[in-house]
Amino acid sequence: MSGEPTVPGRESADQFAGTDDHPSSISSDSHSVPRSPGAESRKRKREEYEMQLFNFHSRAVYATLKSIVTENIQSKSKKLCKALEDNKSYSGNLKMNEAQLIKAYYTASLSHLKDIKNIVNKFITVPNNVLADEDKLQRVQYTEAEFVNMRKKLEEFQQRAKRATVLNAALKEELQMTEQCLIHVDNNGRLIQIIENLIDAVEMVPNVRHKIHQLIKNFNQFNSYFNNGISISQKSLYNTIDDLKCVDYDMDIL
Repeated sequence: MSGEPTVPGRESADQFAGTDDHPSSISSDSHSVPRSPGAESRKRKREEYEMQLFNFHSRAVYATLKSIVTENIQSKSKKLCKALEDNKSYSGNLKMNEAQLIKAYYTASLSHLKDIKNIVNKFITVPNNVLADEDKLQRVQYTEAEFVNMRKKLEEFQQRAKRATVLNAALKEELQMTEQCLIHVDNNGRLIQIIENLIDAVEMVPNVRHKIHQLIKNFNQFNSYFNNGISISQKSLYNTIDDLKCVDYDMDIL
């Protein structure tokens, strides 16, 4: 895993550990069972999650414990060989016996290392219901069918929102037209009231229609004198009523 913290003593442990549990340099007959790519990927993801929450992960803890066990085996074996080296009778096959002793001790420790690994994986782990802050948005997971169904509902809501927007605009326009119609109705009502008041006033005055017609006739006659160019006397101009007894006066003399 990239970014994995350096574990003290890891270098010496790696000399005897080709895999997690079986050192290739100690036991040539032992073969580790390779993980499938999917299992290894899930393991890496769990370790990344452990790093986010704990700032370390289970693989590093197990590697540290394994290196401690390996260093102890090597240390005890070297001390034993050192003690035997002082005795000249054992100096012949001492180096070979040291390597075999380390191999035997390590082989005997494999079952214990496996138990240690299981314990580490049990206690250094993140429960499935615990999420980091950046992953809390993904708390609820949906299937493909649920996602397609929600997408259809979203598109339906979008179409309904568009129709509601168009309808809202049409209702606003209709409301404006209604307000204008109400204004026109109010003005028409005022005009009707004025006309009714005029009709009532005309009915209250007798012979108003006849007098109005006579007034129009006299105005037309008066206006015709100017239009025809006929010279008329001041009497005819100012006294249009027939058989009216009037006295002529020279207006210039006056």
